[in-house]
Amino acid sequence: MTLVERMRSGLGRRGARTAASPAVLPAMLGVPVGLWQAVFFAAPLGFLVVVTFWTVKSFRLEPDFSLANWERILLSGPFQRALLYTFEISLLSAVLTLLVALPAAYTIAFRLPRWLRDLAVTLLIVPVFSSYMLRIYAWQIVLSPGGIINSVLRFLLDLELNLLGGQISLQVGLLTLTLPVAILILVMAFSGIDRTLIEAAENLGCRRVRVIWHVMLPSIRRAIALAGSTAFLLAFGDYISPLFMTGSKPPTLSILIVDTVKSGSQWPRASVVGVSMLVILALVFLAVAWAGRAGKGGK
Repeated sequence: MTLVERMRSGLGRRGARTAASPAVLPAMLGVPVGLWQAVFFAAPLGFLVVVTFWTVKSFRLEPDFSLANWERILLSGPFQRALLYTFEISLLSAVLTLLVALPAAYTIAFRLPRWLRDLAVTLLIVPVFSSYMLRIYAWQIVLSPGGIINSVLRFLLDLELNLLGGQISLQVGLLTLTLPVAILILVMAFSGIDRTLIEAAENLGCRRVRVIWHVMLPSIRRAIALAGSTAFLLAFGDYISPLFMTGSKPPTLSILIVDTVKSGSQWPRASVVGVSMLVILALVFLAVAWAGRAGKGGK
């Protein structure tokens, strides 16, 4: 082989490697993410599923393959009541979150000047990375019988309300968790709307309400579904608000997991509750995704 032929052969191999690199590079970049998911999500979830078939003897876990834990939990009245109650409060929290987040996100995206909009987004990001427990303690101070609200009511109207320990305090706590995330999702969605569509609708004589209803909201329907499902997810798995804002009465599924573990170290039964929660959340997200695709296909 001559020198020219060897040079051509080397260039051909280099070109093949260069052509293959765009396909190889994403796979290489995805390896750490895949390993992270496998180690910290898939493996613990698999172990959790395996534990559901184990038994507890003398307060010790023993490997086994028994369906008794599934039958005991899924057919029990406390689990069914906790499941229904958790689903109800999570759905209510998702609805309330959207009712508050949509106008708030619209105001931030379209009504505030640039510097104030950036400040509002920053103030929304801070609670996401701050202690959720501290915010719940703060709400306990506000809503307690000797708290700020009742102190003002006693001073002005000689009236005292029982705000802590019921559905009001529970939803306030859940909104503290879900609202910042939902508003951030919707602010980004509103900011991504094509402004020419809004201007065209206004030039055709549409009032602002009709522009919002017929142009803006259809444009961000996927973000609305994402914000609502995220709020449902956070509320469904929350443990802190049901514990500190209602005293665990009635118990949610998260509370039930802790109570089950405390009753004789019943980790397998608690694992059944945990796996059931994950399955329900997965079904909810699949339903939301299917509805989003169906809505897009209908358009």
